[in-house]
Formats: sequence, structure tokens, C-alpha cells
Amino acid sequence: MPKSLVRKALEGFQPYVPGEQPPDGEGWIKLNTNESPVPPSPKVLSAIKDAATDALRLYPSPTAAPAREAIALRFGLDPLQVAVGNGGDELIELCFRAFAGAGDTVAYPTPTYPLLEPLCRIHEARPSTHPTEEFSELPPSLAADPAPLKFIVNPNSPSGALFDQDAVEGAVAASSGVVVIDEAYVDFAPHSCLPLLERYDNVLLLRTFSKSYGLAGLRIGFALGPREVIETLSSVKDSYNVDRLAIVAAVAAINDEEHHRKLVDAVVHNRGELGAALAGMGFDVVPSATNFVFARPPKPAAGIVGALRERRILVRHYDREPIAGWIRITVGTRDQHDKLLKALKEVL
Repeated sequence: MPKSLVRKALEGFQPYVPGEQPPDGEGWIKLNTNESPVPPSPKVLSAIKDAATDALRLYPSPTAAPAREAIALRFGLDPLQVAVGNGGDELIELCFRAFAGAGDTVAYPTPTYPLLEPLCRIHEARPSTHPTEEFSELPPSLAADPAPLKFIVNPNSPSGALFDQDAVEGAVAASSGVVVIDEAYVDFAPHSCLPLLERYDNVLLLRTFSKSYGLAGLRIGFALGPREVIETLSSVKDSYNVDRLAIVAAVAAINDEEHHRKLVDAVVHNRGELGAALAGMGFDVVPSATNFVFARPPKPAAGIVGALRERRILVRHYDREPIAGWIRITVGTRDQHDKLLKALKEVL
């Protein structure tokens, strides 16, 4: 396409690049995109099969009402305090549509989810970044930033660290605009920011079914917040943004707390074993509150990641400062970990 046809704001644009996704069934050990090692609830699979009827010729609920109601019941909220989206990423993008116009600043600590930077470019917003001194410490400067929209990914990605609750609340209390707390990984953490909804009218929590419910392939995310904030968010979404199968899957998943807890417990247990094993091999390991481990190997990461890939094992490698030389490893099954650790011993 001729450059003259592209928006000026997108000149030199660098899009977000998802983790490598090889074809299913080719024997790869995928530890690079933070998918669940545990399958979805059988009740979810049954609900999807039951919903796969000729009713698919009809549009779904435009507000994903059944899912909103089930999620609200799970968290003790009103359905008007819930919005559902096509994965957490759509909800993040909707926050840009709703709360930050062209020329506005969008503030967030770094390093963090790399989707935020390209979204600033797309929406012609100005990123206001606040570097962290320590992975687990929220930069104090974030609270004083006058940006109308702020993001705090907590637990953070890619570090896996959990910010202090008081520091997060302090940032919310000091902000006049909307503070979005992305809690995609919070089910693997010891606490969440859900209580802030009772005390503040400018906070929005984002959650997902991709990680702790094993439904990354269905793309279902949800937002929890004050009615006015949710109403504004919903007003800028695309019509019918969540399909019929995703809606019934969300209802079945949120109602099967036993399976959800089983999945989370398995990941937390395996996470501890993996982190300890990596530390024993000389890796610097960040204490994780997520379903992945962030670590710096004792030798150059690029060579290690390449050697693992030759053995059909995928992990995520970061080559930009301040986290150049670090790798992120999704918590998998014990069998996957055994193969990973064996390969690392060979490589190192």
C-alpha cells in the first residue's frame, strides 16, 4: 500500500507481536503464551456442544447478558457493573476509545504489557511511562501523573510481580481520571483489587477467561466497575462483540468454581516447582503471582531460546531494555517441565 494512504500517525508504526503459535498437533511444547496447562471444565465443553445448533444463524445477545448476569452473581455485583468483551485485549482498546482522545496522555508503569504502546499510536494518544526501580514496586510518580487514563497490570506482565495493594490504591485515590487495573493473572495471586470498587468511582478491573479458566481459544474477557464507567465502556464497543458460543462458555465456566480452583491450584503448585528448579540452575527468578515465571538465564538468552526452539520448546524472549536478556516461561504440566529442564541442562 502506498505510504500516502496510511495515516500520518502510523508512520513507522510497530504493531504488537503475539507469541508464536505453531499449528496444533505438531508436538511443540508451548510455554510462550501463558495458556492453561489444564483443559477447560467438562461443563464448558458440554455447554458449547449444546449451543452449537441452528440457533447460530441468529445474532447473540448484544450485551452478552447471560454472561454479564453470571459474572455479576459470582462477584456480588449488579449486572450493570459488568461488561464482556472479545478477550481482555478488546476491553483495553475500548478504554482508549472511551477515556482518552487524540493528544491525551495515557500513563502506565514500565515494563508492562507491550500492547499499550501500539494502542497509544493507533489512538494518537501520548504514552506517559513510569519506569519501575524494582519489579514489585509501583513507581510513586504514576499517582501524580495527570493523565486522564492510567493502566496498572497487576500482577504485572512480563515480570509476574504483584504490586502492593496500598500503592495501587494510592494511585487510584490520587487520580482524577480512570485507572484501569488489568487483573488478567489475578486468580494466581494472593489478593486482588476488587475491594476498590466499593470505595472509588474511577477504577475499572479487567479480567479474562483465557488464563485461569483455560479458554484462551474462545476470547472472553470481562470488566468490573462502577455503573457509569461500565456504561461508557459499553457505549463504544462494536455490536455483537461476543459470540453465542463464547457467552454460554463464560456462563458455564464462571459457575464451575470447583474446576476453576483445581486449575489454579495445579498451576500455583507447578509454578513453585519450576521457579525453584530454575533458581537451582543459576537463573535469576522473579517471585511470580501469575501463571508464568520470569527469569534471567546465567548465559545469553538468545542462544538458549534458539536452542530450545530447535528442540520444539517455545518460551518468550525479551530483547528490549530494561528487560533485555530475560525470558518468560509459561507454567505447564510436570511432564512439560521435565522436558524443558532436561533441555536447559543440555544447553547450559
